[in-house]
Amino acid sequence: MNEAQKNSVRNLQYLYTTVIGLGLSLAIYNLIDTTRVYIPLKLEFLPFFFTFLITLIPFYHGALRHLDITYIEQGGKQVRNGALMIDFLALFIEGCLLLILALIVVKPMFFVWGLVVLLAFDTLWAFTAYLGFSQDLKLKAEPRWAIINFITAIGLSILLIFVPPCLDILDSKLVVLIPLVALIRTVIDYIWCWNYYYPSS
Repeated sequence: MNEAQKNSVRNLQYLYTTVIGLGLSLAIYNLIDTTRVYIPLKLEFLPFFFTFLITLIPFYHGALRHLDITYIEQGGKQVRNGALMIDFLALFIEGCLLLILALIVVKPMFFVWGLVVLLAFDTLWAFTAYLGFSQDLKLKAEPRWAIINFITAIGLSILLIFVPPCLDILDSKLVVLIPLVALIRTVIDYIWCWNYYYPSS
């Protein structure tokens, strides 16, 4: 990969990092309530902030590793023409979805359905990146992400079927189950794709 192509990849990483940083900042801002005397936090929304955080970390980490490995470390030799542009658009949209999640972290029903949309979109992108861009069809991290996120999205959708029709309040069991599902998703992600996230020397 030539210097100009590397710069294009870095520009995408900078943009993605900026959007993710803004999303994290907004999520923290939405969690703070300075009118509360002892603990200036909206504690009732803490489980959803945790869900957001535990999802954001591997998504951000994975996106940057995907770009580094695919276009810089491997020199873009195993990708088809136009792959970088599709990655650019997909990861930008994904960053915007994470930003939206940060904005609605205090609206539980909207937040959880937004999480399902994010997971579904990432599933689509991951399968596209694996089948459409790569000329090497070994089982890499991208199809593993697609499998993990597809199953998680289906699981969350099934859970939401049992939620009362209220836009601001979730069933108390789901307040525990949703962060737990997000945590399990992230743990499985890091275990199954450990060498991708943390390559050995």
